[in-house]
Amino acid sequence: MALRIFGNGAGHGGSGRDEPPPACAAMIAEVRGYWQALRRDGALPLRADIDPRGIAGALGGAFLVERIAPGVGRLRIAGSSFTELLGMDARGMPLSALFDPMARGRLAVALDQCFLRPAILDTQLTAETGLGRPALTGRMILLPLASDGTRAETALGCLALSGTVGRQPRRLIPGALRVDPVDPATPDLREPALRMLEAAGPQFAVKPTRSGTSYLQLVNLDE
Repeated sequence: MALRIFGNGAGHGGSGRDEPPPACAAMIAEVRGYWQALRRDGALPLRADIDPRGIAGALGGAFLVERIAPGVGRLRIAGSSFTELLGMDARGMPLSALFDPMARGRLAVALDQCFLRPAILDTQLTAETGLGRPALTGRMILLPLASDGTRAETALGCLALSGTVGRQPRRLIPGALRVDPVDPATPDLREPALRMLEAAGPQFAVKPTRSGTSYLQLVNLDE
């Protein structure tokens, strides 16, 4: 069963819609189809199996991300879409650098699910608009790869954008983060706080906290 980690996309110009922008669907389908074709007898593909020629139509948004700490993924390879968003080479930067700070707590939980459960992460994206910031929407998918015992957990991803980045760097706002476990029998890795969050609904978000045993805190966005 898929789970959704909700947040305050509506409060920042985000969208909770389930359908991806049409321009994004082909790139996402190409990368996911390639990843699925590499699976043999249900096993996850290895990082060494990934050949850029297999996703030639999606290279601008393709990326590899490596888990370096709980909830933290570092970009090892990143397409041109990342350079346009950040205004610099994204390789070596945390994946969270692309996202609005208020969304990073939710993203951290979803990343650990993707890497460790393992699970497929899929989310719709928007960005703040304004002067020099035209409408920008998209979709991101993250597909876990098998560990070879010598490297950190790694995932293959695709960031498909529809619109214009504009004259300055942009930060993305995810809608509901859909997490589909590769094996439905694997245990749920969410913190108890996230289960409370989902029960409360999308008017709540999470943010990091340095106190206590949990690194997540519920925040009522209406207050």
